[in-house]
Amino acid sequence: MGPEDDQQPGRGLRANTKKRPSRAFFYYNQPMRNSDILRDIYTKYPCRTLPNAFWKTATNINESRLDVTRGDDQEPVSVAIWEGERLMSLWCADLRAHSLDQAEIDSVSFALVHQSALPVFANRNFAVRRPYFRLVYEDEKPDSICPAGFAIECFKPEDDIESAVNVIRACYENMMVNPEIVRNWMLHPVYDPDLWLWVIDCKTGEKAALGIAERDSHVQEASLEWIQVLSAYRGFGIGKTIVTELLSRVSDRVKFTTVSGELENVYQPQKLYRQCGFTGDDVWWLLSDQT
Repeated sequence: MGPEDDQQPGRGLRANTKKRPSRAFFYYNQPMRNSDILRDIYTKYPCRTLPNAFWKTATNINESRLDVTRGDDQEPVSVAIWEGERLMSLWCADLRAHSLDQAEIDSVSFALVHQSALPVFANRNFAVRRPYFRLVYEDEKPDSICPAGFAIECFKPEDDIESAVNVIRACYENMMVNPEIVRNWMLHPVYDPDLWLWVIDCKTGEKAALGIAERDSHVQEASLEWIQVLSAYRGFGIGKTIVTELLSRVSDRVKFTTVSGELENVYQPQKLYRQCGFTGDDVWWLLSDQT
């Protein structure tokens, strides 16, 4: 959801130093790796725990500061993740439970905050306040039907990199994507060549749409990353074809699939995902002092 994140190694779990609220809360401070703690929470509550797929945060989580507050029933009531001075995740079921002190609230310049924790920053005037939806698919394997006149084809890494760049740029005017960036996506540990596909116009041979998903075998999560339909081909049901085809290919290999996107996108991608069976009402906010 955000830009590359600064790292500050060596900051681990911290003890609870603030006054406990009337309800019983305590900071989780057991001899476990941050990644193990976060994975256990995320697999139960993926969309409220993180604003993005697990692996994107897990890459640096053992060098990050992870604050988990639990209630007397041991269920988490707040999760905060810091990478250096950036707050990369904040969720809380009870505003009394979050771990931020007033100095952190007043000084943080970049934060990814769940809707439930947004009141924590009620007195901050960030230059950017951008909402993102976050949905999950946990249903059975769907049927995938391609509209007449179109066909699904596999992505060929040796031939299709430039075409992928062109489609993404055509759909996102200000998206800074180049062939090197796309090639680097294939180096990610969650890269699955079976989850890169095209929808082709059978009459012209033109690549009408691109779909890219990733699969994390560690937490058994798939995530939809790029669902792009060229403007000339919108309205044919191609977007639904891509989503259901990707779900069909991966559903037997994961426990759930997640997707995120800009809540205020004029094309309303959230509506497409809900039509395909995604559910949830989690909203995350990108808060930044810089535009």
